[in-house]
Amino acid sequence: MYKTPDEHFFRIHHIRPRFKNDVENVLFFMANEIARLEASDPKTFSEKLNNIIAQYPENGSKKIKTINNWRTEISALFGLVEYDKDIAKPSRLAVKLSESEDLVEFFRYFLYYFQYPGGHLKPNESFEYIQAGIKFKPAGYMLAVMMEGQKILGEKKFGMTKAEATHCIFNDLRVTRDQRPPVETAKLIISLRDEKIEFDQSGDVVRYAGDILDYMELADLVTLRPNYQYYPNTVNFETIQAYINSLNTCFPPYEALYEADTIASLKQVTDTQPQWFKYVNDQLDTSIFKANILSILEEAEDGGDMDFLKSILETLQTKIESDKGIKTKEIGDVGESIVIEHEKARLTSLDREDLLHLIKKIPETFAVGYDISSYHGEGDIRRYIEVKTTISRGKLASRSFQMTPSEWSSANTSRASYYVYRLMISSSGVKLFIIDDPVGKYKSDLLDMTPRDGASIRYSDKSGYWEHLAI
Repeated sequence: MYKTPDEHFFRIHHIRPRFKNDVENVLFFMANEIARLEASDPKTFSEKLNNIIAQYPENGSKKIKTINNWRTEISALFGLVEYDKDIAKPSRLAVKLSESEDLVEFFRYFLYYFQYPGGHLKPNESFEYIQAGIKFKPAGYMLAVMMEGQKILGEKKFGMTKAEATHCIFNDLRVTRDQRPPVETAKLIISLRDEKIEFDQSGDVVRYAGDILDYMELADLVTLRPNYQYYPNTVNFETIQAYINSLNTCFPPYEALYEADTIASLKQVTDTQPQWFKYVNDQLDTSIFKANILSILEEAEDGGDMDFLKSILETLQTKIESDKGIKTKEIGDVGESIVIEHEKARLTSLDREDLLHLIKKIPETFAVGYDISSYHGEGDIRRYIEVKTTISRGKLASRSFQMTPSEWSSANTSRASYYVYRLMISSSGVKLFIIDDPVGKYKSDLLDMTPRDGASIRYSDKSGYWEHLAI
């Protein structure tokens, strides 16, 4: 059984969220709720955050210690709260997730900045890592190893198990401290396989490397196959390359602390903590981190409605090839294109092909408060549709979204003619929930609305109805 040589062994770790098995739903819920909060002193902000955490399903009976642990994991590990001197406020990352509804993009930013040491650790732990000379960005390094492995194997694809990542990468100072070239690590893994050498795969042993690989899957950077290996998702090559190119960058305030004679005290590391939250919320405007929705849909073919998903893919591919302006990294573009095709199929099923040419996508510059103009199907009743699309790898159970001031105003003016199409795209398929007359539903206490630069909406099954998508 392979074991990292004792002279090179150093086990690195990080906070493990208690909600890891439900991490996408929790983060989406928390980002939406945190984005509503006003900046305040840290104590007041923490109290408000605790109240939000207690509202998450099944958390109402949890003890304050558990709630506090959730708060630490949400703010420290995932960077959803930013601290600035004596002020705590929603982070740019929280606001971006709330607005974009792109969980794939969120995990890509999270992993891009994630490193050991880092502000997600306690200062004394980061101090220990700095003293040991550790400077390690796990996602970028593992992607680099996978890509080098593929070069070595040629036509055969190269993946990596959690155990291989643990013993050949995470626990080995030759990687985390000495920056062993990824190609050498790939060769080591291949040689161990050739020799049929086994690894300790116990859950508590492989958990930290396993966490990062799982987050990489949620970021659509890798795909887990039945052989328990994670393979690079090379359709996102540009994004993968960005990670690999960032391997030599590090949280700037740590750089000066790596020379032993400059480390005066633990306080120097502690003083960098507020800067960490600014660092992980910096430069959130690169388009290459946005989800590639076609990639997600192609994954979904394994478990979803095959005929329907193939129809979506063929429709989107046709639109792309005919240069009709759809962008696979723009959630709104893809969501609206799917809804337009759905509306055509719906009206066709009602024998109203005469209305198909009247279905229109409304340019954003018009700011009318909805995305698509369609028809109900009975007579000439109009249907004004606002499409709210969420993208994730896992199936979301989220029941919230944000409406702009113009959207809520249009919903109030149009009432029964105004529809919200809540489209949820994931690797398990595509689901559509329709809310007709959201203002009316609010006034009838069938959905919750909180004014926040427009309207923050929370809904339930009573707020509308599920509709089978048709293409």
